[in-house]
Parts: sequence; C-alpha cells; structure tokens
Amino acid sequence: MDKYSDNYLNEIISDFIQGYRKICIKGFEERWRSVKIEIYNNYISETIGALMARQATLSIEMASAPTTWNGHVAPLFLRCMIDAYITFAWILANPKERSKKYIEYGLGQEKLFIEYLEEALEEELDAYESESLQKMIKIRKAWLNAQLADWATEVNVGSWSGMSTREMAKEIGRESIYKHAYVPFSGVAHNMWQHVGVYNVETCLNPLHKGHLVPKIRQIPIHPDFMYRSGKYLSLTYELFDAKMGVDCDVPLPVEYIIEHKLFSGDQTNNG
Repeated sequence: MDKYSDNYLNEIISDFIQGYRKICIKGFEERWRSVKIEIYNNYISETIGALMARQATLSIEMASAPTTWNGHVAPLFLRCMIDAYITFAWILANPKERSKKYIEYGLGQEKLFIEYLEEALEEELDAYESESLQKMIKIRKAWLNAQLADWATEVNVGSWSGMSTREMAKEIGRESIYKHAYVPFSGVAHNMWQHVGVYNVETCLNPLHKGHLVPKIRQIPIHPDFMYRSGKYLSLTYELFDAKMGVDCDVPLPVEYIIEHKLFSGDQTNNG
C-alpha cells in the first residue's frame, strides 16, 4: 500500500488511537491496583482516583478525535488538563484536608444548581419541559444526598481552595506551567481577543477600507504538538501519582508512546 495514500494514513491514525487508549487505561489501572483504600478516609482515594481518571479520559477523547488537534479546539482540552493537573498536585500535597475540601465544594455547587432548577420549575410549572426538569431535580438530589444530606451541604461561592490557580501552581512549584500554558489557553477557553483576533478574523482585501478586519471561519491544519502536549500532561499526572504514592509502574508513559509511534516519529518500520 502506498505510504502516502489516505487509506494508509487512516490505518496509522486508527492504530495510534487504539494503542494510545490501551496504554492510558492500562497505566491507570495498574497504578490504581497498588492503592490501599483508607475506609475511614475514603474521600482521599475517591478524589485522587477520580481526578487521575478524568485526566486520562480527556487525553483519550482528544486522541480519538484527531480533527481537534488544532488551535481552535485543542487548547480547550489542554486548558482543562492543566487545571486538573494543578488541582491534582495541590491536593496531593495535603490529601486528607484538601480532598475533603474539594468534594465539599463540589457538593455545594451541585446544591446551588439544584436550587436554580427548582426556581426555574416554579417560574414555569406548565412549560413543556417541566416533567423532564422534575426528573432531573430528583436524580441530582438523589446523587447529592447519597454523599451528604442537602441540608448539611454548605454552598461556597468563592474559590474551592481559597487560592487562585496561580497561587496553587506556585505553591506546588509549577508556576511555569501556569504562565506558559494555562494563561494562553485560558484566552481560548474564554474567547478572548488574543485568540479570536488571530483565528477568527482576516484583513479586508479592499484597499479603500484601511485594512480593517472582517470575521472569518478559518479552516486550519492539525498539528501533532497539541496531542503531544496532552500526552505530556497525562504523563506528568501519572509520574506525580507514582512519586507521591510510592508506586512503581512498568507501563510506558503516554508521552513515550506518542514519541515512538510511527504517526509522530515518521518511522515506517515501527508498529506503534
């Protein structure tokens, strides 16, 4: 088969996606098997495990959609992954206290959202979607009460950690990842001018219009560096888990898989 044909490229991409998914999941499962659950402090393992699983999920989903490896979409994944890493690392520095704070804040936010839904239901009781809204409220209340009775759940409208993301990153010694990745990717997530002013406009071609900008839905090529970064952030998460939990995992890190796979290395003899 011609190595430059679309079919050949599709086969390589499919091989990468399947292999990446397997190595991410295997790395997670092998690490988690080594964890000894503290029955009376189960919120610690629940928080750490859920955040690590979240990080792996984001990277796997990004890998599964190569069309997202571009400046329009990839930063949305990566900003979320950096946020998850900073949160994960900050909690691991004091897991007993911080994991509980993390969960309680999330439950408070869920309680607040349920109250918003109930207000909406009261305002439009006869609306066509009221039945589905009632079901949603019931389901979400059941989930909340299964962990902590809603009457005992406090709502905190501030930062869950009591610190800014930058302060958290600085405290864990990773201010550089905040400055060089979190900040620029936040511009994408919040649709700021430093992003849309580059990706969603172009200069008007009419010389009489003084070079003003006009909106543009741009098609831009994918770039493998975005996927590499995703694998790097997941690998950092796995490595931090290993260091803090004293785990020795033999599964190659996701970033190592990416570097060695023929889709990225260009080595046509490598089977991935």
